[in-house]
Amino acid sequence: MTTYYCLPAGELWIRPEGYLHLVWGPGSRDSAAAQAVFTQVLHLLQATGYRKLLTDQRLRATATEEYIGWLLSDWLTQVGSNRLLTHVAVVAALPLDLRLQAVDVCTEGRRRYGIKSQFFATPEQARQWLEKPSAVETAP
Repeated sequence: MTTYYCLPAGELWIRPEGYLHLVWGPGSRDSAAAQAVFTQVLHLLQATGYRKLLTDQRLRATATEEYIGWLLSDWLTQVGSNRLLTHVAVVAALPLDLRLQAVDVCTEGRRRYGIKSQFFATPEQARQWLEKPSAVETAP
């Protein structure tokens, strides 16, 4: 069964295949709304034990410097240091500035915590990568 959350900055599903699926919407322009999405992702990673995230960023708005700072220093530290997140599949946005922001966050996640990330053109490609047995990691 799939559980669904509709939040001001996007939609979030708990997929029975073992990952969270986030689809960003135009409401992601609001940094507080975007932070609320990531806070919900953190809670769902803790509650489900899932360690994988598919983030569809095709409609995501450009993030502010303050928001990116929070994402890197606070949120990423919580999910990375506790190994709550091990794999991120990103459906990339078209605007270059959005793609570069996503690359920066994914690079820091890999560098600091070993979080594997991959970029895709479609949600189907991202889903296939997350569902491959090689993308499954056992608990530490």
